[in-house]
Order: sequence, then C-alpha cells, then structure tokens
Amino acid sequence: MKPVAVMFPAVALALSSCGGRPGGVQEVLKYDARSLAHVKMADDTYRLFEHPAGDRVMTTSSIGAAMGQGFIQGATLGVADVKTPEQRHEAAARRYLDLTGRQDCTIGNGYELVHTQYEFRFTCPEGVVVTRAPSVTEQMKIAPAGMQQPI
Repeated sequence: MKPVAVMFPAVALALSSCGGRPGGVQEVLKYDARSLAHVKMADDTYRLFEHPAGDRVMTTSSIGAAMGQGFIQGATLGVADVKTPEQRHEAAARRYLDLTGRQDCTIGNGYELVHTQYEFRFTCPEGVVVTRAPSVTEQMKIAPAGMQQPI
C-alpha cells in the first residue's frame, strides 16, 4: 500500500477526533491564513483570523500553548482538561476588534470549532472603518486595557 493511502485515513481520523462542533474542521478551512493577526493578552499571545464574510473571527492559542495543551491531554489520556477557557478567547477577540477600529462592534455568540480554536460572530454599525492590527511589539506600547488578568 502506498504511504499516501495509509496517511490520508490517519489524518482524517486525527481531525475528526479534535472535538468541537460538527463541521468545525470545514469551518476552520474557510478562514484565510493571510488574515493572521496576533493579539497579546496577559495569559498568551492569541492568533486571530478574519472570516472572508467579514462577520466573524477565529481565535486560537499560540502554537506553544496549543502544543503544551495537546501534550498534557495526551499524557493523561484525555483526563486532564487543559483547554483555554472560552472567555479568554472572547477577550482576545474583543481586543482584536478594538485594535482594528471596531470598538463599537458587538460580539454575539461564540463557540468552539475544534480543540483550541473558537469562532466569534460580531456585528458592527454602518460606516465602521477597519484598520490594520498592530504588531505585538506595538501592542506592548499601547495602554494595557486588554492586558487584564486571565479569567
């Protein structure tokens, strides 16, 4: 059997066991990787992606935090729940909207797409102008409004 034929079912099985909502993997794949922005919070530096529809963002822990969570979960055979709470992801989404000129936008519902990745829908008033997210270095110079202690 060819290695690719063996690998595809293994990848599909791994993705299907990620947790989250049904269809979450398909939703994750709709996000544009070029929209990646980083948001520095007190507990982690989150990665955020904009959905092409412009009405939602996806948050995910830093790569290091996600790897650490995966390691601990695997080492404890899934007994330890080490996920970052949804409230911290929502706080990162709120800070991202604030940093990109969308302070007046309202975050609606949020939910876990797959393990360590959350999606938050938001609505904005007419005429909101979206700006570029500042770099993490630039964020460190901004007043620490979004740097509140973890929940």
